[in-house]
Amino acid sequence: MNTGKKVHSYWGKCTLFMAIALTFLGSCTDPVTPEFEFQEGLIFVEGFISTSPGGSFVTVSKSAIEFEVYVVRFQGGATVSFENIVTGESVSLIEVEDAYTPPVDFKAKPGEEWKLIVNLPNGVRYESFPEKVLEPVAIRDIEVRYDKELEFREIFGGKFVPGHEVFVSLDDPVDRTNYYYWTYRTYENLDFCERCYAGYYRDSECISFPSNVSGIPYYDYLCESDCWRIRFPESIAIYDDKFTNGLTVNDISIGNLLLYTRENMVVVVQQLALTPEAHEYYKILKDLVDNNSGINAPPPAGLVGNVFNPDDDEDFVFGRFTAAASTEAFLFIDRSEITEEPLENRGVNLFEKTDDPVPPPITTIIECSENRFRTPIPPPGWIDQ
Repeated sequence: MNTGKKVHSYWGKCTLFMAIALTFLGSCTDPVTPEFEFQEGLIFVEGFISTSPGGSFVTVSKSAIEFEVYVVRFQGGATVSFENIVTGESVSLIEVEDAYTPPVDFKAKPGEEWKLIVNLPNGVRYESFPEKVLEPVAIRDIEVRYDKELEFREIFGGKFVPGHEVFVSLDDPVDRTNYYYWTYRTYENLDFCERCYAGYYRDSECISFPSNVSGIPYYDYLCESDCWRIRFPESIAIYDDKFTNGLTVNDISIGNLLLYTRENMVVVVQQLALTPEAHEYYKILKDLVDNNSGINAPPPAGLVGNVFNPDDDEDFVFGRFTAAASTEAFLFIDRSEITEEPLENRGVNLFEKTDDPVPPPITTIIECSENRFRTPIPPPGWIDQ
């Protein structure tokens, strides 16, 4: 596979990498206006297999330009699986929202070797090189600090916005070189489970109005039981112990939790132990997201990742499959005394009414269905108040 030639030919689209990276992180970011030649239809595959239940997933996306903006859209309908290299065990993933996930109780074990297999609806097949699961390193402590002007965001009117910064401390093992990657999930209690724009909610989904119905911008639907919204990181946090091998390392900043609402929150932090190759890949991706090297920085070859088309060495695919040993820690965040305005404003609540153009029965309350971004299961550490 002539990766050097391929990287060079695609590097003119480095803005695409930032769009893809931010899409993978699940963030809502400022749009990026195209500045370089761009090719639509590029495939991006990102996969994690974790030693923590619920920590494994795969995303498959395709590039496009919409309204002169680079975007990547989730590619549904693929057949995705993990394969154990030693035992031959195959674990099928299920398409849920904008990701493919294994059974909820699935977890890898240190020492195992896995690879990723993706079959697209058009018959194209992608595989990864095998990845070995390393030994995990425990989190010593997590802490959050609130700042009224935590981060500047153009998308919220070009201003500094409030939120909590998250810090991690750990005892680094002395017997090996360690590479770390942090991700997290936050859980906020929901009152509203769904807002259906230009449509209504039936049979577990939003259904669009027919073309002859207009004038109803959306309907809101309350949760029939306790429900929590799940959010994911908006940045990449990595670290290596080159200068701290065997030491206690305190207050590593791993991300910002913006004040989208003033609801109380639980943050669940995952600390992942990476291989050197995985760390190098995410270091490059982080540089692109943070724009530290400038938009026209020359591309390191490691950006190629470890996913390939076994049937066509001229078919280039962005992304990486990473096996990661993980440990978790959680923290409840009481936001009842925060006075700053939250970033999300629901506006006026609109509910279904009699004589509205919707099928019976009139529905205003729906179940809290389990998916990647929502759950009826209380998160660890949740405190009712």
